[in-house]
Amino acid sequence: MSGPAESAALVPSERAFLAAPDAPQGIVDRLVSWAGDRVNPILVKETRQALQSRQFTITFSLVLICGWGWSMLGPAILGPEIRYIPKGTEMFLGYYILVAFPLLVIVPFGAMRSLLGELEERTYELISISTLNPRQIISGKLASTGLQMLIYLSAITPCLAFTYLLRGIDILTILMPVLITALASLGLSAACLLAATLSTEKHWQVVLSVIVVIGLLLAWWAAVVFSVSTVEYAGSEFSQPEFWHGLAIFLANYAGYFLLVFYAAAARLTFPSENRSTRLRAIMLLEHAILVGSFAWGWLGPGLREPALLVFLVILLGQHWYALGALMTCESPALSLRVRRRLPQSFLGRALGTWFNPGPGTGYVFAVSGMLGLMLVVWIGARFDSLAAPAVVTAGPRGLTSVKGPYVVGTAVLMLSYVTFYLGLGLLLIRFVRRFIPVGMLVGVLLHVVLLLTGTLLPLVIQLSSPTLYNEVYSNLQITNPFWTIYAVPVHWSILSGYDLVWVLVPLMAILVFCANLPGAARELRAVRVAKPQRVAEEDAALAAPRVPVRTGPWDA
Repeated sequence: MSGPAESAALVPSERAFLAAPDAPQGIVDRLVSWAGDRVNPILVKETRQALQSRQFTITFSLVLICGWGWSMLGPAILGPEIRYIPKGTEMFLGYYILVAFPLLVIVPFGAMRSLLGELEERTYELISISTLNPRQIISGKLASTGLQMLIYLSAITPCLAFTYLLRGIDILTILMPVLITALASLGLSAACLLAATLSTEKHWQVVLSVIVVIGLLLAWWAAVVFSVSTVEYAGSEFSQPEFWHGLAIFLANYAGYFLLVFYAAAARLTFPSENRSTRLRAIMLLEHAILVGSFAWGWLGPGLREPALLVFLVILLGQHWYALGALMTCESPALSLRVRRRLPQSFLGRALGTWFNPGPGTGYVFAVSGMLGLMLVVWIGARFDSLAAPAVVTAGPRGLTSVKGPYVVGTAVLMLSYVTFYLGLGLLLIRFVRRFIPVGMLVGVLLHVVLLLTGTLLPLVIQLSSPTLYNEVYSNLQITNPFWTIYAVPVHWSILSGYDLVWVLVPLMAILVFCANLPGAARELRAVRVAKPQRVAEEDAALAAPRVPVRTGPWDA
């Protein structure tokens, strides 16, 4: 028991706690205490640093000043007619331009600089050895960007309410662009975090920062142009069911790609010995299913069964699998012991799950399999809608919607062949270069880009420089050019159908390159599960065992 001297040495708060240790707390205090114990510590750190930074102070002050200035200048420019003529749309566009810049440029780039700063100052190592996993680190930084977005929107929300009072614009027209811009800001922030993890070298980080700034400025300009062109007619679109169908499709695909970028950024921060690929490839397959389901929903709808919709699906998924395949083929072919301890063991598991394992060969086959699945879907759609009938070309300004024929399946065949050829050729080049120097993710992607640009620009320059081939709609010289060839299939089907060399040589090149990559993929398939060492098994069992609370102090229950 403490004496009078010890009791007098206590501060008043300690004496009150000792006098009433079981005093009931209010519900607000309990909620705040519960949230404080469970909130992401990265969110607390990033929010404190962001709100106390000079960049946030200057940007937020400029948003307030520009919003106040447009509130004064806008009605003066519109003139006295603002009293009796609806002018809410014009005022809204001004406020939207002001708030879209920090949401689409400042906030995403600030998220990238936050992660780059930790990598440059070597403070990320301290975070990585804590109990936080990479997903919690990325989610904490994204939550911080979301909080900054809310602060910027809170500054401009009274101005948006002011535009509603000026008439000419409804609530949905105000909320829809703002909500879509907030989603775009969150997605761009995740993409910027992924870009920050691509390289730890200073010169590559500078190059990536310049590319990201240019991309964010283009995204802001595209958002402004899109809003200006659509906000005047958005009110009438809300009553159409097609608008809500399109919005549901957009949100589904946004969620799929957001998850892909989020987990890709987390995988880049994971230790190299971990399995970084299985979850990402599962999300890639999920996004493939979402895209196919979205277009099937639109294509089967009344009045929307156009071949152009299937062609657009082929082009979109071709870009999807080429971009993701370029990333998968840059993975390391060596499997760590930790990954090999978790490999599938049953026959069905090895037959289906092996392609989800890390490795460039399995990633290449996985991307080609996705394109083969797309080919099957297009063929079923063509057979279902009798699109494989003989071609009939009608006069029209756009050949894409005026041609009824087998060009949909032809487009799918060429897209499959080009993706297989360029991904396989890039993989062969990466394997060759790795014999001399290590090839990381960024260098591997650059090799893929150089190959694609060489096959595209070289024949293009030759044809445009030749006086005899300049006016040709298409020539066999463009066989290695996937953009011109695939564009010519639906638009100039009657011309391209006579080029037999295209339909023979392009699939043949794809088959040869695919066969050349089979030995490398077969070596990765021979990897089997290894048993855990005794020490690792004991540690895992100790971690999985339920912990019994131990009383370590007089105040522990």
